[in-house]
Amino acid sequence: MTDKSKRLCGPALVLTCTLVAACTSYESSTGSRVIQELDVQLREVLLLGADESASAEYLFGRPRYAVTDAQGSIYVADQEFMNIRVYDDSGRYIRTLGKRGQGPMEFQSFDGLAINQEQELIALDRTNRRVTRFSTEGQLLSTHPRQRWASAFIRPFRDGYLSLSHQTSEPGDIDSLFRVYGSGFDKPTVAFGSTDQFADPYNKIETSKLGTGTFIFTEGGLLYAPSLYEGKLYLFSEAGGQWALTSTLDGLVKKRAYTEVDKPAIYQNADFMIFYAGTEKGARVHNSSLGLFRLQDDRIVHFTKVEFGRQRYFGVEVLDGNGQLVGYGVIEKIPLTAQGIANLFLKVVWKDEQDRFYVIDRTYQPVIRVVELEIRPTDKTLG
Repeated sequence: MTDKSKRLCGPALVLTCTLVAACTSYESSTGSRVIQELDVQLREVLLLGADESASAEYLFGRPRYAVTDAQGSIYVADQEFMNIRVYDDSGRYIRTLGKRGQGPMEFQSFDGLAINQEQELIALDRTNRRVTRFSTEGQLLSTHPRQRWASAFIRPFRDGYLSLSHQTSEPGDIDSLFRVYGSGFDKPTVAFGSTDQFADPYNKIETSKLGTGTFIFTEGGLLYAPSLYEGKLYLFSEAGGQWALTSTLDGLVKKRAYTEVDKPAIYQNADFMIFYAGTEKGARVHNSSLGLFRLQDDRIVHFTKVEFGRQRYFGVEVLDGNGQLVGYGVIEKIPLTAQGIANLFLKVVWKDEQDRFYVIDRTYQPVIRVVELEIRPTDKTLG
């Protein structure tokens, strides 16, 4: 086991971490709400990419997306090697799909990855300005040219797809975060979610560093977590074919997501660069969303990176089926530097049908951790 595995998961035979929140750190953020402090355990069931002596098919350069199909096979899109590696549910390498280039089944960027109801893969390629649909064996099924694609969070929706993107996809489009497409990816049939509806206007930022945020489908409609997180989740509901923002749900924190910096030297004075209206800025990010998911029992889990005092925490907000925050647990924490920055190179990118989560970890060499989430209440509250 690598040092990284030991850091997250302790003894190799246990592969379990007990992660407990510190109650007193959060009282100022919860106000009069009673929020359960949680004991969260991540039980690692599979690790991809950790064996440095393995063949190239088992090592990653810059993994960006991971999805699974109905049989449990795992598809990893790697932005450095510009291909998609396929593994079975035990982590055994099966095949590689695509390569770098401009021809059929060739890619120059991965800006979104999805698997549809027919178990076909959908890859968004902003550089090649197209969407590619192909089988899990690598057979090209269709390509759909696009004038412009930003990084997008895309999921199957009815007979087509629902896409979340910070940029307009076509000249003349209204400034909407969400667009519904048919199976042919023609012009969107529905667009909704103006960025003016959200707390921070910089949800309009044009950057791929934090991504677009994530959404899940709920009984009430669609729940959205912005990548720059200020303690609000947004619920959209549909009536008569029209979508509208109907309510907001409160998370743990209530503070600005980031602070601009004058000297944006990344990793020295800033966490990352943001691009807004053609202007490059540096930012220290205090709070961000790292993945929003719905469990089989209808609970909602929201992975976040939040800042309290002089530390940043990677943790989990747990909401009930009605969207009420019931608890929070810490997974990992690191201190801020003297410049006020701290980097946690973790992002949860997928949940399969068994409620197993796929975590891209770039702390050392890039790996993908497949973990099961165990949540237990404690006798403490956070407010």
